[in-house]
Amino acid sequence: MEPLFTIEVDLHECHTLRSAKGQVNMICFGGRCDCAFFHGEILSGGVDTQTYLTGEPGRLSARYMLSGTDDAGMPARLFIENNGETGADGVCVTHPRIFTDNPRLAWLEDTPLTGRIQGREGGVTILFFEED
Repeated sequence: MEPLFTIEVDLHECHTLRSAKGQVNMICFGGRCDCAFFHGEILSGGVDTQTYLTGEPGRLSARYMLSGTDDAGMPARLFIENNGETGADGVCVTHPRIFTDNPRLAWLEDTPLTGRIQGREGGVTILFFEED
């Protein structure tokens, strides 16, 4: 299955807390999206909070905003809230929600999406797929 679009995430810094119950990481990031319908950059302030608690699956909750243009060159911003959980197989599946100020991209607000994360040097690639 082909992804609807991808986001290249560049990892900047990580803040970690370890406790008797597990570990929490807050990862600050930037990056970009360059797909058929949107071209833009992640604005400062993007953060992925990951929790790894004893006896529970790993969870992530990322929030970030991209600023750029749609395929007609009109200004557009996308806000993405991407929550996920790591399964027993070690694969993290996410369920993003997207909001936009661009009428041509408003369909993203109502499109059910699933995300997958692939590691790469210096960051990760997030692939978003349209659910059936």
